[in-house]
Amino acid sequence: MKRLLREEKGSVFIIVLVLLVVGGLVLTPLLGLMSTGLMSGQVYEKKTAELYAADAGVEDAIWSIQTDTLTWVNNSSGPWQLAVNGRNVSVEVHREDLDPQCGVYYTYQILSTAVTDDGGGTAAIESSTEVQAYVELVVFDLLSGALVSSGDIGFHKDCIVSGDVYYVGNITGKDYTHIDGVEIRIPSDVFPTQAENEAFAAELEEEARNGGTYNGTSGNMNISESGDLGPIYVPGNLDISKEVAITLKGVVYVKGHVSCAKTLTVTGSGSIIAEDYIYLSKLADYSVTGDSIIMSLNDDITLKKSDPDDALSINALIYAPNGTITFDKDMTVAGSVIGAGIETDKDGSFTYVSKGTSFELFDPVIVGVKIRSYAINPLSTEEI
Repeated sequence: MKRLLREEKGSVFIIVLVLLVVGGLVLTPLLGLMSTGLMSGQVYEKKTAELYAADAGVEDAIWSIQTDTLTWVNNSSGPWQLAVNGRNVSVEVHREDLDPQCGVYYTYQILSTAVTDDGGGTAAIESSTEVQAYVELVVFDLLSGALVSSGDIGFHKDCIVSGDVYYVGNITGKDYTHIDGVEIRIPSDVFPTQAENEAFAAELEEEARNGGTYNGTSGNMNISESGDLGPIYVPGNLDISKEVAITLKGVVYVKGHVSCAKTLTVTGSGSIIAEDYIYLSKLADYSVTGDSIIMSLNDDITLKKSDPDDALSINALIYAPNGTITFDKDMTVAGSVIGAGIETDKDGSFTYVSKGTSFELFDPVIVGVKIRSYAINPLSTEEI
């Protein structure tokens, strides 16, 4: 047995030699693979940094568009330079799709190019990444929505809206059917200030005063017979005490409130403005042609029907910048409703129709930017 064991001397050496040979064969390609992986990692890291830098250029361009700080020459601005992530970024903007009515450009092309100069690095000596984005402005125009609220909008069941809905607070109540348009939450500071609303009301007041001032007792006007009304300035309250049909002939401006507890039909062409509340509890019809506004400068507007079983149609811009606008059930509004709050009973129908093109409350306001397309286009070939 001792002799047989002595004959196995050196067998471990053979195994070691085999392992050395196998290790030598595997180690060389493994090191090559690791080297390639390190170089690829550098390339991907560089391209990622370029992409982030180019994207930062897009964000800078969007901010410049929103704040209107760009200088335009033939509808182009730039290029301007940024330094981001150790990359040089060149940004330029081209604008298009001009709205001829308000002079606002809604679509912009942004080109942002980030360049890497390695100066003798292990991967590509120089490369660049371009981001091409098309963006659209989200522009808030007070007179462009079916429903516009600087507070909440409350629905009861089976209401229908056709047109954009702008709101600051929340849309509450039961679901409603939105046939056309979008819901857009907007900041509260885009609405006209009280001073702007008062200036707008003053223009309408002047138009009413040009038609004369009511000189009744205490300045209060009481309507008990059907007939024409306006343009006229009422220094007190306007109360309607009988079932009447009024044909508007211009602006009716009331220093106090407007109230009607009897069946009321309004036709003709004109507007009704009150500094206090407007309460029409038995409105049968409001079919006023042309631009028309029902406005309470400082308080609420409440509109109810004369007959609960009949549908009621209102053709007007309804505006209560400091109050809540409340609608009875089964009411149809063709125009625009703008208030500090909006409450509508069931089966209400609201369709946006421009009833205020001649009213200029304030200029359109940019409330955001929506990215329509975003493409990444490398401009150079990597050498790996």
